[in-house]
Amino acid sequence: MSTKAVAHICQVRGGSQARIMLADDGKKFVTKLMGNPQCTRVLANDYLACRMARTVGLSVPEPVIILVDEKTILEQQISFTLAGRAVAARPGLQFGSALVIGEVLDWLPGTMLGRVRNLREFAGLLAFDKWTGNADGRQVVFHKEAHQRKYNAKFIDFGYCFNAGEWSFPDAPLRGVYGLNDVYERIGSWDDFDPWLSRIERFPAKQLQCIADEIPCEWYGERDELQRLLDCLLERRSKVRRLIEDFRTSSRDPFPNWTAGRPVLRATEASSEMLAI
Repeated sequence: MSTKAVAHICQVRGGSQARIMLADDGKKFVTKLMGNPQCTRVLANDYLACRMARTVGLSVPEPVIILVDEKTILEQQISFTLAGRAVAARPGLQFGSALVIGEVLDWLPGTMLGRVRNLREFAGLLAFDKWTGNADGRQVVFHKEAHQRKYNAKFIDFGYCFNAGEWSFPDAPLRGVYGLNDVYERIGSWDDFDPWLSRIERFPAKQLQCIADEIPCEWYGERDELQRLLDCLLERRSKVRRLIEDFRTSSRDPFPNWTAGRPVLRATEASSEMLAI
């Protein structure tokens, strides 16, 4: 069952011109709306990718489907700025991501990354972004309560997974990675990508289908196109190690402490392993 928005709080930065909305359950959500300047399909991308990421155990805010009705849009004047003019948002079901609360920073210098509790997860997010073909740089916020010394990373904004509205995978070594190499400095072998990488490689087709079935069709269009996307994602499970390897050997030199570990699977081995799932 979807949540209903009852109040518009403010607009947030970003190309989708998302809004913070208060829902009828008292929670606040960063809400992407249909008809936004990026494209409506980013709602489907965000929902699908967030649910997938949480399934493999990554720290991603809870995604929801939130109803923003016509009355709320009109009364609270929710519109987008397109080519210098205001265009009203489309009423209906929208994508919501639970607002990260507390002391929240969208950047930490490399010298402070030792204060991030879940720094290891950046390896998992790298694997995930390579799997899903994230065409944007990795977006993160760091949060803590006032009395706490250490931060937790929350990984946000998955709208450009699957190459945004294109639903294609033009892979490139430096796509979908975080801006600072410091977050990858402790990665020394393939073992550092687990448990997330192993969960990606064994992600159940049935579970992926169940998540996709929750997505409102008005967010993406033809069902056949969504099914093709799911088929591509299942096929790409066996390619993630190669895509990580392409990043490892790139000009970024992201893993200065790389030694050894589980080798990259050869294509024949990967196919056999997938058939066993």
